[in-house]
Amino acid sequence: MNRRQAILKACLLLRRQDKEESLAKFLLMYMLDETSEQFSNKLSEELSVEQENKYFDLINKNINEDTPLSHLVGFDYFYDRKFKVTKDVLSPRMETEELIYKVLEYIKKSKKDSFRILDLCTGSGIIAITLKKEIVEKYTEIVASDISEKALSIAIENANNNNANITFIKSDLFDNISGKFDLIISNPPYISYKDKITEITENNKKRFPSFYDDFFQNVDFVSQTKARSSTRRITSTRSGFDNQPT
Repeated sequence: MNRRQAILKACLLLRRQDKEESLAKFLLMYMLDETSEQFSNKLSEELSVEQENKYFDLINKNINEDTPLSHLVGFDYFYDRKFKVTKDVLSPRMETEELIYKVLEYIKKSKKDSFRILDLCTGSGIIAITLKKEIVEKYTEIVASDISEKALSIAIENANNNNANITFIKSDLFDNISGKFDLIISNPPYISYKDKITEITENNKKRFPSFYDDFFQNVDFVSQTKARSSTRRITSTRSGFDNQPT
């Protein structure tokens, strides 16, 4: 079976289960670790039996377990950089890119020459690492924290792979964080109780129960960021952005 035939078969399987068919192409491209141009030029190339079996095992895993693309292949691309992603961290979303854009826009307009930035609940480290690589015109000291040792391990690996100098700290919110920050940024995996609980949310709660329980039931998150931020906090949640001077 060649690549084009495998994709068509996968699309049919996904369509029957009302799944997003575009996953078929991107899953195979990511699995083979090729660029879009490389992949497009090899659609008639035959898959090995091993590759074919692995591909359809991953397609079935998405269908049966609703496993996201990045977790199927073990990595994701963000701002044209490759990041390791596992079941211990959440995958970046469109809102994450918007969050990065807001931060870069704010820093560009600021008259400050240096920034001390905290990425709270860093997960895979994508936000902290991207900011460190994208902010080139001003000095930045970036601290990234997470309560999960497994998540921090992934974040440290991603920072090393992308040559980003980040200080990582294991901390339950601000417990082990010291000092003030010019920017506190966070994209934590939670939503407000007042928002409608969708089927997707319920599935995520089953996969990441501690994430949801911590933010639904614990601290006044916003008030803590006010106490720690000397200028501004930018927080992205599943229900939107909180971009406030403090």
